[in-house]
Amino acid sequence: MFQRLINKKFVFLAACCAAVAAVAIPATTRTTHADDNSGQMLLAVARTAHGGGEFKGLQFITAKSMGFVNVAPIAGAGLGTGGAAAAVEVKLNLTDYQDKDGRRRLDVSATAPAMAAMGPTFLVYTGNSGGGMYMGNEFRVSDATASRHWGLMGFGTLNRAVDGQLEAAKQPDQGNNYVVEVRYNPDDTVRYWIDKNTFFITKVMTRYKSKVIVEEDRSDYRKVSCMWLPFRVVTKLGGQRLADLTIDSYDLQTEVPTARFTIAVIP
Repeated sequence: MFQRLINKKFVFLAACCAAVAAVAIPATTRTTHADDNSGQMLLAVARTAHGGGEFKGLQFITAKSMGFVNVAPIAGAGLGTGGAAAAVEVKLNLTDYQDKDGRRRLDVSATAPAMAAMGPTFLVYTGNSGGGMYMGNEFRVSDATASRHWGLMGFGTLNRAVDGQLEAAKQPDQGNNYVVEVRYNPDDTVRYWIDKNTFFITKVMTRYKSKVIVEEDRSDYRKVSCMWLPFRVVTKLGGQRLADLTIDSYDLQTEVPTARFTIAVIP
C-alpha cells in the first residue's frame, strides 16, 4: 500500500514537471506523453524524484556498506582494464567517498582481524588518474579508463546533465525503464535506466568507444534526509561482478577533504 502511494506520488510529480516544461514549448512541437520527453527532461524528473533541490545541492556523499567484493581486479591492476579474470569474492566493509567533481575513493576494511593486519586497501580516482593500495602495497593504473568511468558514475554527472552542462539524449526504452545517455565526449558516455513508475534510477552504465566499462544496478530505495537513495548496489566491471553491497548508512553533510582523493593512506 505504502509503495503504491509512493509510486503515485512520483507519477504525479513527473506529470507536473512535464506540464511546466510544455508551457515553454511552441504548440506545434508539444508532446503529451513521457515517452516523447527529451533526455534532459527525463533526467530532471528523475532528479526531482531523488530529492530535487537537495540532490542538486549535493557536494559530497559518504556511503558505508558491507558486502562481497571480487578482489581480483584490485589485486591485479586496480580499477584498470587488465585485471585478473578469476572471481574471488570476499566479504568486506567499505566506505565510498564521492564529490560533485567526479572524484571517488573506496576504503576497504576486512571483517576478519587477521586480514586487517596485512595493511590498508583502497581505490582512488583523483580526477586525473587511478590507483591506491592493496594490503599495504601501492599500485597505479596505467590505463585510467575504468577508473575515470567509476568516477563518472557519481552523483555529479546527473546534476551536470540536468543543468545543461552535458548533452543528454533519450534512447529506446527497455522494459519498464526509460533510457537516457549522457555524453561527456565522443568516447565517454553514461547511460541511465529510469523506472517509469517511480522515476528512480535502477541502473547506470558507462561506455568507452561503445564498449561497456562499468555497470551499477541500484535498488532498495529508502529516504535519507529529504532524498531517496539506493541501499543495494551491484557493480560490474567489464561484465564481471565487482561487488554486491548493502548500504548501511549515508552521510550527506560531512565535507570530504581533498586529501582523501589522493593516493595516500588516510587515518
